[in-house]
Amino acid sequence: MGNNLHAASSEWANRPADQRFWNLSDLHTACLASKEGSTVTSARFGDLRMTAEFDTLAIVGPDCQPARMTHYAFGQLAGAIGAPAGYLRELPPGIAAQAMNVGFARNSELNRTDRELLYHQNGDRTLRACLSRRYEREWDADLCLHLRALEHAGWRAPAGRTPSIKGIPSRAATPADILPGQINLAVGDAISPSGYYASDHDLFAFMAAPDRVIGAGTDAMMRGVFVRNSEVGDACLSFTFFLMQAVCGNHIVWGAQGVHEVRVRHTGSSPMRRALREFEGELRRYHDAAPEEERMLVSAKRTILGSNKDEILAALVKYCKGHSIPLSEKRLGEGYATAVAHQDWYGDPRTLWANVAGLTHASQQIGYSDDRAIVDRAAGRLLAMAN
Repeated sequence: MGNNLHAASSEWANRPADQRFWNLSDLHTACLASKEGSTVTSARFGDLRMTAEFDTLAIVGPDCQPARMTHYAFGQLAGAIGAPAGYLRELPPGIAAQAMNVGFARNSELNRTDRELLYHQNGDRTLRACLSRRYEREWDADLCLHLRALEHAGWRAPAGRTPSIKGIPSRAATPADILPGQINLAVGDAISPSGYYASDHDLFAFMAAPDRVIGAGTDAMMRGVFVRNSEVGDACLSFTFFLMQAVCGNHIVWGAQGVHEVRVRHTGSSPMRRALREFEGELRRYHDAAPEEERMLVSAKRTILGSNKDEILAALVKYCKGHSIPLSEKRLGEGYATAVAHQDWYGDPRTLWANVAGLTHASQQIGYSDDRAIVDRAAGRLLAMAN
Protein backbone atom coordinates (compact mmCIF):
# COMPACT_ATOMS: atom_id res chain seq x y z
CA MET A 1 0.00 0.00 0.00
CA GLY A 2 1.00 3.60 -0.23
CA ASN A 3 2.64 5.60 -2.99
CA ASN A 4 5.16 3.09 -4.31
CA LEU A 5 7.87 3.81 -6.89
CA HIS A 6 8.88 1.07 -9.31
CA ALA A 7 11.54 2.69 -11.52
CA ALA A 8 14.48 1.22 -9.59
CA SER A 9 12.80 -2.18 -9.37
CA SER A 10 12.39 -2.28 -13.15
CA GLU A 11 16.11 -1.61 -13.55
CA TRP A 12 16.93 -4.28 -10.94
CA ALA A 13 14.78 -6.87 -12.70
CA ASN A 14 15.93 -6.28 -16.28
CA ARG A 15 19.56 -5.16 -16.47
CA PRO A 16 21.98 -7.83 -17.75
CA ALA A 17 25.17 -8.67 -15.88
CA ASP A 18 27.45 -6.44 -17.96
CA GLN A 19 25.36 -3.34 -17.14
CA ARG A 20 25.40 -3.78 -13.33
CA PHE A 21 28.00 -2.47 -10.85
CA TRP A 22 28.68 -3.19 -7.20
CA ASN A 23 29.60 0.39 -6.34
CA LEU A 24 29.91 3.91 -7.67
CA SER A 25 33.67 3.58 -8.15
CA ASP A 26 33.22 0.65 -10.55
CA LEU A 27 30.47 2.51 -12.39
CA HIS A 28 32.70 5.56 -12.79
CA THR A 29 35.62 3.46 -14.04
CA ALA A 30 33.46 1.89 -16.75
CA CYS A 31 31.91 5.20 -17.79
CA LEU A 32 35.31 6.90 -17.88
CA ALA A 33 36.73 4.18 -20.14
CA SER A 34 33.77 4.68 -22.46
CA LYS A 35 34.27 8.45 -22.52
CA GLU A 36 38.01 8.20 -23.17
CA GLY A 37 37.38 5.77 -26.03
CA SER A 38 34.88 8.11 -27.69
CA THR A 39 35.24 10.73 -30.40
CA VAL A 40 32.72 13.27 -31.64
CA THR A 41 32.60 14.63 -35.18
CA SER A 42 30.17 16.55 -37.38
CA ALA A 43 29.02 15.45 -40.79
CA ARG A 44 26.72 16.60 -43.56
CA PHE A 45 24.19 14.12 -44.88
CA GLY A 46 26.00 14.20 -48.21
CA ASP A 47 29.17 12.99 -46.50
CA LEU A 48 27.50 9.84 -45.13
CA ARG A 49 27.32 6.50 -46.89
CA MET A 50 25.96 3.13 -45.79
CA THR A 51 27.70 -0.07 -46.85
CA ALA A 52 26.88 -3.74 -46.45
CA GLU A 53 30.08 -5.70 -45.90
CA PHE A 54 29.77 -9.43 -45.18
CA ASP A 55 26.03 -8.93 -44.71
CA THR A 56 26.65 -6.39 -41.96
CA LEU A 57 25.66 -2.73 -42.26
CA ALA A 58 28.35 -0.12 -41.65
CA ILE A 59 28.29 3.68 -41.77
CA VAL A 60 31.09 5.58 -43.52
CA GLY A 61 31.58 9.24 -42.63
CA PRO A 62 33.80 12.08 -43.89
CA ASP A 63 36.94 10.29 -42.65
CA CYS A 64 36.13 7.30 -44.92
CA GLN A 65 36.41 4.88 -41.99
CA PRO A 66 33.55 2.36 -41.72
CA ALA A 67 31.89 1.86 -38.34
CA ARG A 68 29.41 -0.58 -36.97
CA MET A 69 26.31 0.88 -35.32
CA THR A 70 24.58 0.16 -32.05
CA HIS A 71 20.93 -0.78 -32.35
CA TYR A 72 20.02 2.62 -30.90
CA ALA A 73 22.34 4.60 -33.22
CA PHE A 74 20.92 2.91 -36.32
CA GLY A 75 17.44 3.92 -35.21
CA GLN A 76 18.57 7.53 -34.75
CA LEU A 77 20.28 7.59 -38.13
CA ALA A 78 17.23 6.18 -39.87
CA GLY A 79 14.96 8.62 -38.04
CA ALA A 80 17.15 11.55 -39.08
CA ILE A 81 16.41 10.85 -42.75
CA GLY A 82 12.78 9.89 -42.20
CA ALA A 83 13.26 6.16 -42.77
CA PRO A 84 11.45 3.41 -40.76
CA ALA A 85 14.23 1.71 -38.77
CA GLY A 86 12.15 -1.35 -37.89
CA TYR A 87 11.36 -2.07 -41.54
CA LEU A 88 14.97 -1.51 -42.65
CA ARG A 89 16.22 -4.02 -40.10
CA GLU A 90 14.09 -6.71 -41.75
CA LEU A 91 15.54 -6.09 -45.23
CA PRO A 92 18.68 -7.75 -46.65
CA PRO A 93 21.65 -5.55 -45.66
CA GLY A 94 22.44 -4.59 -49.26
CA ILE A 95 18.92 -3.30 -49.92
CA ALA A 96 18.80 -1.52 -46.54
CA ALA A 97 22.11 0.21 -47.37
CA GLN A 98 20.76 1.39 -50.73
CA ALA A 99 17.62 2.77 -49.09
CA MET A 100 19.68 4.63 -46.48
CA ASN A 101 21.95 6.12 -49.14
CA VAL A 102 18.92 7.40 -51.05
CA GLY A 103 17.79 9.05 -47.82
CA PHE A 104 21.21 10.65 -47.25
CA ALA A 105 21.21 12.07 -50.79
CA ARG A 106 17.67 13.40 -50.51
CA ASN A 107 18.35 15.13 -47.17
CA SER A 108 21.58 16.57 -48.59
CA GLU A 109 19.68 18.07 -51.51
CA LEU A 110 17.19 19.59 -49.10
CA ASN A 111 20.10 21.05 -47.08
CA ARG A 112 18.90 19.46 -43.84
CA THR A 113 20.75 20.17 -40.59
CA ASP A 114 24.18 18.61 -40.13
CA ARG A 115 24.51 15.81 -37.57
CA GLU A 116 26.83 15.17 -34.64
CA LEU A 117 28.25 11.63 -34.65
CA LEU A 118 29.48 9.93 -31.49
CA TYR A 119 31.90 7.05 -32.12
CA HIS A 120 33.46 4.60 -29.71
CA GLN A 121 36.67 2.70 -30.44
CA ASN A 122 37.22 -0.53 -28.51
CA GLY A 123 38.54 -2.93 -31.09
CA ASP A 124 35.79 -2.33 -33.62
CA ARG A 125 34.78 1.24 -34.35
CA THR A 126 31.13 1.75 -33.39
CA LEU A 127 28.69 4.59 -33.96
CA ARG A 128 26.83 5.20 -30.71
CA ALA A 129 24.72 8.24 -31.61
CA CYS A 130 23.58 10.47 -34.46
CA LEU A 131 22.25 13.72 -33.03
CA SER A 132 21.51 17.34 -33.81
CA ARG A 133 24.47 19.69 -33.44
CA ARG A 134 22.41 21.52 -30.81
CA TYR A 135 22.74 18.50 -28.53
CA GLU A 136 24.61 19.23 -25.29
CA ARG A 137 26.09 16.05 -23.85
CA GLU A 138 26.61 15.30 -20.18
CA TRP A 139 29.07 12.42 -19.97
CA ASP A 140 28.10 9.62 -17.60
CA ALA A 141 31.63 9.68 -16.19
CA ASP A 142 31.27 13.35 -15.27
CA LEU A 143 27.86 12.73 -13.72
CA CYS A 144 29.44 10.02 -11.55
CA LEU A 145 31.73 12.68 -10.06
CA HIS A 146 28.65 14.63 -8.95
CA LEU A 147 27.25 11.46 -7.41
CA ARG A 148 30.54 11.02 -5.55
CA ALA A 149 29.61 14.13 -3.56
CA LEU A 150 26.53 12.26 -2.37
CA GLU A 151 28.60 9.18 -1.55
CA HIS A 152 30.99 11.25 0.54
CA ALA A 153 27.95 12.52 2.48
CA GLY A 154 26.92 8.95 3.31
CA TRP A 155 24.56 8.12 0.44
CA ARG A 156 24.77 4.72 -1.24
CA ALA A 157 22.77 2.27 -3.33
CA PRO A 158 20.57 -0.11 -1.30
CA ALA A 159 21.58 -3.75 -1.54
CA GLY A 160 19.55 -5.78 -4.00
CA ARG A 161 18.63 -9.45 -4.04
CA THR A 162 19.94 -11.64 -6.88
CA PRO A 163 17.43 -11.51 -9.78
CA SER A 164 16.73 -14.36 -12.18
CA ILE A 165 19.19 -13.19 -14.84
CA LYS A 166 21.95 -15.39 -16.23
CA GLY A 167 25.55 -14.65 -15.30
CA ILE A 168 25.02 -12.14 -12.49
CA PRO A 169 27.59 -12.45 -9.67
CA SER A 170 26.36 -12.72 -6.08
CA ARG A 171 27.53 -12.88 -2.49
CA ALA A 172 25.95 -13.19 0.94
CA ALA A 173 24.54 -9.99 2.48
CA THR A 174 26.28 -8.69 5.61
CA PRO A 175 24.69 -6.50 8.31
CA ALA A 176 26.46 -3.49 6.77
CA ASP A 177 24.71 -4.09 3.44
CA ILE A 178 21.17 -3.73 4.78
CA LEU A 179 19.78 -0.21 5.13
CA PRO A 180 17.45 0.93 7.94
CA GLY A 181 13.92 0.30 6.74
CA GLN A 182 15.01 -2.26 4.14
CA ILE A 183 12.57 -5.15 3.97
CA ASN A 184 12.52 -8.63 2.39
CA LEU A 185 16.29 -8.84 2.73
CA ALA A 186 18.19 -10.52 5.57
CA VAL A 187 21.80 -11.19 6.51
CA GLY A 188 23.01 -14.18 4.51
CA ASP A 189 20.64 -13.65 1.58
CA ALA A 190 22.24 -13.64 -1.87
CA ILE A 191 22.74 -10.11 -3.19
CA SER A 192 24.07 -8.90 -6.55
CA PRO A 193 25.24 -5.63 -8.12
CA SER A 194 22.14 -3.39 -7.90
CA GLY A 195 21.36 0.29 -7.92
CA TYR A 196 24.16 1.35 -10.29
CA TYR A 197 23.63 0.60 -13.99
CA ALA A 198 25.09 1.78 -17.31
CA SER A 199 24.81 0.64 -20.93
CA ASP A 200 25.84 2.00 -24.32
CA HIS A 201 22.81 4.29 -24.26
CA ASP A 202 21.92 5.17 -20.64
CA LEU A 203 22.83 5.36 -16.95
CA PHE A 204 20.60 4.85 -13.91
CA ALA A 205 21.47 5.17 -10.22
CA PHE A 206 19.38 4.67 -7.09
CA MET A 207 20.91 6.10 -3.91
CA ALA A 208 19.65 6.54 -0.36
CA ALA A 209 20.87 8.34 2.77
CA PRO A 210 20.66 5.85 5.67
CA ASP A 211 22.28 8.18 8.21
CA ARG A 212 19.71 10.98 7.82
CA VAL A 213 16.48 9.21 8.78
CA ILE A 214 13.53 11.43 9.68
CA GLY A 215 11.37 10.24 12.58
CA ALA A 216 11.54 6.90 14.35
CA GLY A 217 9.83 3.52 14.41
CA THR A 218 6.99 3.07 11.94
CA ASP A 219 7.06 6.83 11.18
CA ALA A 220 10.73 6.79 10.09
CA MET A 221 11.45 8.01 6.56
CA MET A 222 14.68 7.97 4.59
CA ARG A 223 15.78 10.14 1.67
CA GLY A 224 16.27 8.67 -1.77
CA VAL A 225 17.04 9.79 -5.30
CA PHE A 226 16.86 8.25 -8.79
CA VAL A 227 19.33 9.61 -11.35
CA ARG A 228 18.99 8.96 -15.07
CA ASN A 229 21.12 10.15 -17.99
CA SER A 230 21.88 9.34 -21.60
CA GLU A 231 24.96 10.36 -23.58
CA VAL A 232 23.21 9.44 -26.82
CA GLY A 233 19.86 11.24 -26.59
CA ASP A 234 17.80 8.34 -25.22
CA ALA A 235 16.64 10.34 -22.17
CA CYS A 236 17.07 13.71 -20.55
CA LEU A 237 19.21 14.12 -17.44
CA SER A 238 16.79 13.70 -14.52
CA PHE A 239 16.84 13.52 -10.73
CA THR A 240 13.83 12.21 -8.81
CA PHE A 241 13.90 13.07 -5.10
CA PHE A 242 11.68 11.43 -2.49
CA LEU A 243 11.26 10.33 1.10
CA MET A 244 10.47 6.65 1.61
CA GLN A 245 9.25 4.49 4.44
CA ALA A 246 10.91 1.32 3.15
CA VAL A 247 12.76 -0.29 0.24
CA CYS A 248 12.66 -4.00 -0.42
CA GLY A 249 15.28 -6.36 -1.78
CA ASN A 250 13.98 -5.95 -5.33
CA HIS A 251 14.17 -2.14 -5.03
CA ILE A 252 10.49 -1.27 -4.90
CA VAL A 253 10.28 1.99 -2.93
CA TRP A 254 7.39 1.83 -0.44
CA GLY A 255 5.46 4.75 1.04
CA ALA A 256 7.20 7.45 -0.99
CA GLN A 257 6.37 11.05 -0.11
CA GLY A 258 7.50 14.46 -1.35
CA VAL A 259 8.28 13.04 -4.79
CA HIS A 260 9.60 15.71 -7.13
CA GLU A 261 11.63 15.55 -10.29
CA VAL A 262 14.25 17.86 -11.78
CA ARG A 263 14.78 17.33 -15.51
CA VAL A 264 17.44 18.92 -17.70
CA ARG A 265 17.08 18.79 -21.46
CA HIS A 266 20.22 18.09 -23.47
CA THR A 267 19.16 20.70 -26.00
CA GLY A 268 17.56 24.12 -25.82
CA SER A 269 18.33 27.22 -23.81
CA SER A 270 19.39 25.70 -20.45
CA PRO A 271 23.18 25.15 -20.32
CA MET A 272 24.11 21.82 -18.74
CA ARG A 273 26.80 23.27 -16.48
CA ARG A 274 24.39 25.74 -14.87
CA ALA A 275 21.77 23.03 -14.47
CA LEU A 276 24.24 20.74 -12.70
CA ARG A 277 25.26 23.55 -10.33
CA GLU A 278 21.60 24.01 -9.48
CA PHE A 279 21.31 20.26 -8.94
CA GLU A 280 24.25 20.27 -6.54
CA GLY A 281 22.61 23.10 -4.62
CA GLU A 282 19.38 21.12 -4.46
CA LEU A 283 21.27 18.06 -3.17
CA ARG A 284 22.95 20.09 -0.43
CA ARG A 285 19.62 21.54 0.63
CA TYR A 286 17.99 18.14 0.43
CA HIS A 287 20.71 16.50 2.53
CA ASP A 288 21.10 19.23 5.14
CA ALA A 289 17.43 19.97 5.79
CA ALA A 290 16.81 16.99 8.11
CA PRO A 291 16.07 18.89 11.38
CA GLU A 292 13.75 21.35 9.63
CA GLU A 293 11.97 18.60 7.68
CA GLU A 294 11.57 16.45 10.78
CA ARG A 295 9.90 19.30 12.67
CA MET A 296 7.67 20.01 9.68
CA LEU A 297 6.61 16.37 9.23
CA VAL A 298 5.94 15.85 12.93
CA SER A 299 3.88 19.05 12.98
CA ALA A 300 1.97 18.00 9.84
CA LYS A 301 1.00 14.72 11.51
CA ARG A 302 -0.36 16.66 14.49
CA THR A 303 -2.22 19.34 12.50
CA ILE A 304 -5.95 18.57 12.35
CA LEU A 305 -7.58 20.34 9.39
CA GLY A 306 -11.20 19.76 10.45
CA SER A 307 -13.62 17.33 12.00
CA ASN A 308 -15.17 16.12 8.74
CA LYS A 309 -14.63 16.08 4.98
CA ASP A 310 -16.34 19.41 4.30
CA GLU A 311 -14.30 21.26 6.94
CA ILE A 312 -11.06 19.65 5.76
CA LEU A 313 -11.60 20.49 2.10
CA ALA A 314 -12.71 24.02 2.96
CA ALA A 315 -9.46 24.59 4.87
CA LEU A 316 -7.35 23.18 2.03
CA VAL A 317 -9.18 25.12 -0.70
CA LYS A 318 -8.85 28.36 1.25
CA TYR A 319 -5.12 27.86 1.75
CA CYS A 320 -4.55 26.96 -1.90
CA LYS A 321 -6.38 30.05 -3.11
CA GLY A 322 -4.54 32.31 -0.67
CA HIS A 323 -1.12 30.94 -1.67
CA SER A 324 -1.62 30.37 -5.43
CA ILE A 325 -1.25 26.61 -5.13
CA PRO A 326 -2.60 24.91 -8.30
CA LEU A 327 -4.80 22.26 -6.65
CA SER A 328 -8.52 22.14 -7.44
CA GLU A 329 -11.19 21.13 -4.93
CA LYS A 330 -11.71 17.96 -6.99
CA ARG A 331 -8.01 17.08 -6.75
CA LEU A 332 -7.98 17.81 -3.01
CA GLY A 333 -11.04 15.62 -2.62
CA GLU A 334 -9.24 12.75 -4.36
CA GLY A 335 -6.35 13.18 -1.91
CA TYR A 336 -8.71 13.09 1.06
CA ALA A 337 -10.48 10.00 -0.28
CA THR A 338 -7.13 8.25 -0.69
CA ALA A 339 -6.12 9.21 2.86
CA VAL A 340 -9.39 7.72 4.17
CA ALA A 341 -8.88 4.54 2.16
CA HIS A 342 -5.34 4.07 3.49
CA GLN A 343 -5.59 5.10 7.13
CA ASP A 344 -3.48 2.12 8.16
CA TRP A 345 -0.61 3.64 6.17
CA TYR A 346 -1.07 7.41 6.52
CA GLY A 347 -2.84 7.65 9.87
CA ASP A 348 -5.74 9.92 10.81
CA PRO A 349 -7.24 11.27 7.53
CA ARG A 350 -8.13 14.53 9.28
CA THR A 351 -4.43 15.46 9.52
CA LEU A 352 -2.49 17.62 7.13
CA TRP A 353 0.08 14.83 6.69
CA ALA A 354 -2.52 12.26 5.62
CA ASN A 355 -4.03 14.63 3.05
CA VAL A 356 -0.64 15.52 1.55
CA ALA A 357 0.26 11.83 1.44
CA GLY A 358 -3.11 11.05 -0.14
CA LEU A 359 -2.53 13.66 -2.85
CA THR A 360 0.85 12.27 -3.86
CA HIS A 361 -0.51 8.72 -3.73
CA ALA A 362 -3.50 9.61 -5.92
CA SER A 363 -1.27 11.54 -8.37
CA GLN A 364 0.30 8.26 -9.50
CA GLN A 365 -2.88 7.60 -11.48
CA ILE A 366 -2.26 10.71 -13.62
CA GLY A 367 -1.15 9.67 -17.09
CA TYR A 368 1.52 12.30 -17.79
CA SER A 369 4.65 12.57 -15.65
CA ASP A 370 4.77 16.38 -16.00
CA ASP A 371 1.22 16.64 -14.61
CA ARG A 372 2.08 14.24 -11.78
CA ALA A 373 5.11 16.37 -10.90
CA ILE A 374 2.96 19.52 -10.76
CA VAL A 375 0.54 17.89 -8.31
CA ASP A 376 3.35 16.46 -6.17
CA ARG A 377 5.13 19.82 -5.94
CA ALA A 378 1.87 21.58 -5.08
CA ALA A 379 1.08 18.97 -2.42
CA GLY A 380 4.49 19.55 -0.85
CA ARG A 381 3.71 23.26 -0.51
CA LEU A 382 0.68 22.41 1.65
CA LEU A 383 3.01 21.25 4.43
CA ALA A 384 3.53 24.93 5.27
CA MET A 385 0.04 24.83 6.81
CA ALA A 386 1.49 22.88 9.74
CA ASN A 387 1.07 24.56 13.13
